[in-house]
Amino acid sequence: MMTVPGPGFKAAVDSPGRRAANWPNAMFAVRAPQPAEANVISDLVLQSDCGMLPALFGSRVTALVAWLLLRPGNPYSSSNTLVVTDGPAGRDLQGRVLPDGVSPGGAPPIVIGAAVGSPVSTTRSASLGTAAQLAQWYGPAVIARLPRLARAGGAMDRLSRDDFYLSHIAVLPRHRGRGAGAALLRRVEDQARRLGTRRLLLDVEEHNDGARAFYARMGYRQESVVRIDLRWHGAFSFLRLVRDL
Repeated sequence: MMTVPGPGFKAAVDSPGRRAANWPNAMFAVRAPQPAEANVISDLVLQSDCGMLPALFGSRVTALVAWLLLRPGNPYSSSNTLVVTDGPAGRDLQGRVLPDGVSPGGAPPIVIGAAVGSPVSTTRSASLGTAAQLAQWYGPAVIARLPRLARAGGAMDRLSRDDFYLSHIAVLPRHRGRGAGAALLRRVEDQARRLGTRRLLLDVEEHNDGARAFYARMGYRQESVVRIDLRWHGAFSFLRLVRDL
């Protein structure tokens, strides 16, 4: 029910002429999120969105995503999320591993990007639990949202259980073009492999030429076109991209 197509890398594209090679000192750490970062991650998810999440979940969708992140058993859970921070990669000058959220200078690193995704099999297995969480959030009003959630979720029916679906990935605007998005995407791919999935799929807006060029550089190819009609709540069109793992 909660597995709906996302706009992919809309907010985290390395723009032409401003690639990571122009930032030789850029260092990033990719890790699991911490509870205190839920609001930042929720904002990043909405930055990557093309308007479909508000159409599905209403004006309080940012608060809903943050709330879901703190609860297990749904596609937005922290276990399905990775963040990238702008700072050292988790070691001090002597090479000792530092705890998550600690930098050598003592100041906490800044979350500059986030990715949300999971194996299709995991998401489908958690569908009833996700529905219960949505009912807890909305109360009886959740019934009115069920038809549009079903329409959006129908676009995921063609995915295999051994696919990994990346619903959101975004980097803050002032940190784009430095390689943070590429580092985050590669870590997502590594995680997908460890979980035993064979392909990673994502959706990108049809006319987002920058994102499409980025994904082509990262080895993704177009598999299909996904169209979702939410009737009076809007119509959305995506290119579904895939990379074999």
